[in-house]
Amino acid sequence: MRFIAVKILNLLAKKIVAKHKPAIIGITGSVGKSSARKAIYEVLKTRYAVACNKSEYHSDISIPLSVIGEKSGGRSVLKWAKIFMKAVKILSGHEKYPEILILEMDVNRPGDMKRLLKVVKPNIGIFTGVGEYPSHLEYFKDARHIAREKSLLIRTLGKKDLAIVNYDDDYAKELASGAKSDVITYGFDPKSKFIAEEIFLGDRKWRIEDGSIGMGFKISQNGTTVPFRLPYAFGRAQIYAVLASCAVGSFFGFNLLEISEILSKYQPLAGRMKLIKGINKSLIIDDTFNANPSSMLVTLESLGKLDASRRIAVLGDMLELGEYSKEGHAEVGKKVSKTSDVLFTFGSLSKMIGENARTSGMNKGKMAHFDKIEDLILNLRGMAREHDVILVKGSRSMHMEEIVRGLMEKPELADELLVK
Repeated sequence: MRFIAVKILNLLAKKIVAKHKPAIIGITGSVGKSSARKAIYEVLKTRYAVACNKSEYHSDISIPLSVIGEKSGGRSVLKWAKIFMKAVKILSGHEKYPEILILEMDVNRPGDMKRLLKVVKPNIGIFTGVGEYPSHLEYFKDARHIAREKSLLIRTLGKKDLAIVNYDDDYAKELASGAKSDVITYGFDPKSKFIAEEIFLGDRKWRIEDGSIGMGFKISQNGTTVPFRLPYAFGRAQIYAVLASCAVGSFFGFNLLEISEILSKYQPLAGRMKLIKGINKSLIIDDTFNANPSSMLVTLESLGKLDASRRIAVLGDMLELGEYSKEGHAEVGKKVSKTSDVLFTFGSLSKMIGENARTSGMNKGKMAHFDKIEDLILNLRGMAREHDVILVKGSRSMHMEEIVRGLMEKPELADELLVK
């Protein structure tokens, strides 16, 4: 029964795209997809009717549902009936349809991207990168294998299409070299077309209201340099998202100054390096949506550059790493020892982070491991003080957002600010 429903959803989605002919922006990669989607959406919606993925999960129905503009109906027959009825209305022309669709096109197994491309064929493909330690490796041989699967989005673009690639990622750079379309690159590499430079991270005046935290940086394109300020966001991942939005925005006629102004009030998605006020005037960096070693290493690097009383890393297990699990947790432990003053770990795998942090020189008295999340929260609440920066990060199924909830200055805002 489900197989038939998926077939019908895919058919309806293909017909909707064929009828309304929206510009389609497809985003793939192992890191930064959702943040890139959010930043691109914020820019384009100022001039166009834009829609993007409504689901925060990836499955065989996520793309057709996104085309229809609905979330899953779950187990409700009535909700599914309404979804199919909406699709029919869109096809009949009784509902307005967006001019642009922004779709995350994620893969978990070999063949997934080919299947997605049968439903939608993007005009613009964005490859955010894979990193050295990508997630979802259970069904792939290695990082190169998953990179090749994801890069199919770029390699199947036509001559009139556009590929946008993270030039700092070796896999993305290499695999995009075979693209038939025009290619625009972005990154910190000075050979990129859109270049980020001169990053300034917020100081100890942890006041979100007046924009004194977050970060500033500059983006250059063809000799033009414009300053950007993101008071509510932090980390290189968010800069990459802004760079991707600049590349897309330029294609649609925006200049860098316009994009900078639009994103001056940019709010990251929940759980993606979001800055939240913590108890006792501490600052929480909420990066709880998910984690793999590549994103952990980048995040910890940024944490180490912050001006803070103490840099506290609260790290959970990183799952779905396959044969990279031991190596990935070990590398994170080594990085923690150089970038953090205090380390709290949660989960069985994260013990390896602590072990490698200790052997890399971190003081054992500055580390603690917890099997119960309640005990971890209780200990953190007892030690958090003014100007502490507390990074919370782990795989989605570790529910690290509960730690953030327990540390928030205003926990009544949790449902609004945290990952659901």
